[in-house]
Amino acid sequence: MKYKFIKFLIIFFLIIFIDPNIIISETSEDKIFQVKNISVEIESKSSSKAREIALLEAQEKGFKNLMKKMLLDTEYEMIESINIEKILEFVDAIEIQNEKTTASKYIGNLTVIFNEDKILRYLNRKEIKYTSLKSKPLLILPIYKFAGVTYLWEKKNIWRNVWVKNSNNEGLIPIKSSDGKFTDFIYFNQDQAVKKNLENLELLAKSHNTSGVLIAILKKKYSRDKSKMIFNLNSSIYRFDGGETNTFEDVIEIYSNEYSDNILNDAKARVEQFINQQWKTANVTTSQKKLEKITVFFNDLNDWINIKRSIGDISIIDKYNVRKFSHNKAIIFLSFSGNLNQLKVAFKQSDLDFDLNSKKLVLIK
Repeated sequence: MKYKFIKFLIIFFLIIFIDPNIIISETSEDKIFQVKNISVEIESKSSSKAREIALLEAQEKGFKNLMKKMLLDTEYEMIESINIEKILEFVDAIEIQNEKTTASKYIGNLTVIFNEDKILRYLNRKEIKYTSLKSKPLLILPIYKFAGVTYLWEKKNIWRNVWVKNSNNEGLIPIKSSDGKFTDFIYFNQDQAVKKNLENLELLAKSHNTSGVLIAILKKKYSRDKSKMIFNLNSSIYRFDGGETNTFEDVIEIYSNEYSDNILNDAKARVEQFINQQWKTANVTTSQKKLEKITVFFNDLNDWINIKRSIGDISIIDKYNVRKFSHNKAIIFLSFSGNLNQLKVAFKQSDLDFDLNSKKLVLIK
């Protein structure tokens, strides 16, 4: 028994105390500072010159895409005039997915990896409001209404089809769609689309491992002008991770008498802009750091390792120190940006439950 306890302490020491100031790292799929799928096409006097110009353009495009993802719309204008020399200081690496050259042209698809610390220091120094916190996915429930008929899981739902076909996981809020499993029909159908039973919505979200659901209703309205189509767009976010519930309404008028993907993609883009702007507003951070004492509870070392890894993946956490430890709990002092509710929401995205009153943190299983 004594031997096992000593062995436990040795393992714990190796895992915990060698590096008490945890360096923030993210899993490859969640790296928001890695901007993918940047397309460039440049023609110049030679292929080498075209490639040189294209790589500069890719880094500028990547930086602006990253800033649009992180900054509030009102803050974005503060970085629009930044020059390419400054942008290059933020770049760690460029990865080329594919490229094609001719005698005078370069075509490529690239990934630009930016240095998180350098960018955050720059934004903090300029007092630009931002968020780098990535949400767990939202489950999209696209409802299409036309001529008194409501479509949800049916194949005829053209509004749902555009979400399934063009899923977007590169923003701060990934969107997840469902194929319409049997349990989906139980938790949510056309009748419940009006009632919005929160208990059923939460069960549906949990069944898809999402933080909430996004109900997006697109309704085609009658128009006397046969050359014009009018759509009402109503979107509601129901989060079950401590985040805010919000509603967005819009009217889309298109001068066309035929459906096209452009119409549906425009409506989809408006919904995506709304949910990302809402998330950024709720989770905006500042340069000011806060220090909080937190008690972490766990069942075994595997739990603690998972909790430690999850804490390290949370972007608003600067660092933490372990001060006390026992076989089932640890006391840590944690430095972070934002407020306690933002910290609670951030923990929830990593499957950690944080009680605001007791300051207790546990792993959600």
